[in-house]
Amino acid sequence: MDLQLLIAQWSGALPPGFVRPALIPEARPPCAQPRCRHPVGVKKNGELAKSCDRCLERRARSCKRRRAVLVAEGGCRRCGYRKRLAGDFLCARCRQDRDVERAQKRQDALDAAVIDDFAAQPDMVHKASNLDRGISPWNARPAKEPSAAYWSPLPDPIPKQEREWEQSIYDNGRRFHRY
Repeated sequence: MDLQLLIAQWSGALPPGFVRPALIPEARPPCAQPRCRHPVGVKKNGELAKSCDRCLERRARSCKRRRAVLVAEGGCRRCGYRKRLAGDFLCARCRQDRDVERAQKRQDALDAAVIDDFAAQPDMVHKASNLDRGISPWNARPAKEPSAAYWSPLPDPIPKQEREWEQSIYDNGRRFHRY
């Protein structure tokens, strides 16, 4: 494979000396804007746009002017339509969107760093553990705890219900009442 072509594929750019096939203007459909018959423009990636270049430029200038007016009247600098927060140049929605984008970028950078660290580690032989068999601290059986049976191997000869000598015959439970 050609080195220049490989570099172009990785960088996402066209290789040097590449000539795009010429589009015949008659083969392109007409502009989608009313009362405009020019052929549609070609985007940077080679796709056909919906409007001609002149209409696209005119529309971009119009949007720029409208946004400048809205920002001058106190609108958000990012969207231009909603009011800015006090002491800020963005509206609440755009600020929230930007914070989410920044957090995602930060998380992506952290993930990439962790992946790079992992890839930089030397290959190690796998050590078998309980995790291979599906046993983890979260689903394992609890460890056995020593009970009284450990110290007294024989069961209690008299069941608790039959130990009438433990209860006083004068006790009617009034000790536990609050007056």
